[in-house]
Parts: sequence; C-alpha cells; structure tokens
Amino acid sequence: MPDETHVLDLLPDYALGNLDANEASLVEEHLLSCWICRGESDSFQAVAEQLSFTAPAAIPSSDLKQRLLERVQPARPRANVPAQPSRRPWLERLLPVWSLASLFLIIVLAGFNLLLWQRLRQLELITAAGGMRAVPLSAPDTASRATGFVLISANGGNGALIVDGLPPLDESQQYQLWLIRDGQKTSGAVFSTDQASYGGTRIRAPGSLLEYSAVDVTIEPAGGSPGPTGIRVLGGPLFNP
Repeated sequence: MPDETHVLDLLPDYALGNLDANEASLVEEHLLSCWICRGESDSFQAVAEQLSFTAPAAIPSSDLKQRLLERVQPARPRANVPAQPSRRPWLERLLPVWSLASLFLIIVLAGFNLLLWQRLRQLELITAAGGMRAVPLSAPDTASRATGFVLISANGGNGALIVDGLPPLDESQQYQLWLIRDGQKTSGAVFSTDQASYGGTRIRAPGSLLEYSAVDVTIEPAGGSPGPTGIRVLGGPLFNP
C-alpha cells in the first residue's frame, strides 16, 4: 500500500499494468499533483517498455559447440552397391532429397543456436533514459523457470523487485531478498508470490542500492531471517561501476 503522501510502492505494478481498476485510478489521480511520483513513474514506464527485449543471462553447457558440430558432420560415403534390377518405389527415390533437406535444416539450427549463445553471453543490464536500471536475475538451477528483475532508480535511492516463476510457499515460509556488499548480506525485502507464481515488492536498504554488487533470493521462515538460511532460488550481479 502507498504511504500517506506518495504511491511509490505501487509504481512498479502500475508500469506493468498489474494493478486493479481502483488502485490504478488512485495512482493516476495522485500523479496529476505529485511531480516526485510522476518522475519515478516515467522512469518505471521507460524500463517496462524495454523488458520484452531482454532475458536473464544464461550460460550454455560447455559441450554445446562440440555436440552441434557432431550433428552437422556429413555421413561417411557408403561403398558402391550394384543397382537392383527391380524398379524402386517412388518414396525410396525421394529419400536422398529428404536427407539433403534434413542436413540443411540441422546446419541452420546449429547456426541459430550459436548466434543465440553469443547473444546470451553478451546480455547486459538495461539503462533507461534518466539513468534507471533494470537488472535481470536468474535461477541457479537450470531446470527452474524462475526469473526476475531488480529495478533501481538513477540515484540508487529507490528500487523494486519483480519475480515470475517462483511458486507460492505455505504460510510458514516466505521469500527474502538479500543485498550483497563485500561478502556481507543485508535483507532488502520479504515477500510472497501469488497463485500465478508472480510477485513484486519495494526494496528497502540502509543506503544507496548502487553500493551493492549483487543480490540473492532465498526461502526463509515467514517474516524473514537475520541471515540467509534457506535454498537460493534467484540471484545475480548488479553490474555496479
């Protein structure tokens, strides 16, 4: 819920279109008269428009290139076989054509995967006009579908966390965000996700978020813990200068 004078907590969900009609109306009415929230809202909107053009960084397996090269190696030529006197069926005569088409398709797919690999390796944070940052987070377990973004204002004074693919926990547990600096982890938020495995929260830190080098998300007892005790489900560097 917003505080008595501002609606900063609602701005991330407002930018993503996740508020209900009453909350959206409340934010829009407030923005008409508050230049502080209006400036933050413009920054969130700019970042939200660019989220579809990025994804959390992923590292392909070390043997991907070798496996792709093995798949496109041409088959060894077979020894000459005397022609059969009987006439071959029409489907059999088409097999060489299908073989060439399949080989071509494999080569195209191999090239696409290599380009995708290069793209993922070069992925960096988004910096919107005005200096707001959107930093992608990824799951340490490659089988997990969890993703997330940390949004940081230009001066590092405000931030928000948006996650997707984190299943809702039972009432005795919650997710907790940790801000990492020089190996020390400070709690930045305690939150839950809905039945659609989606959630968001404002990040609260004792100082500027630009002072931290990375973030982690772990599963902790309801209400949070003084330090990480549970499984790490999301994380990533903040790419601070």
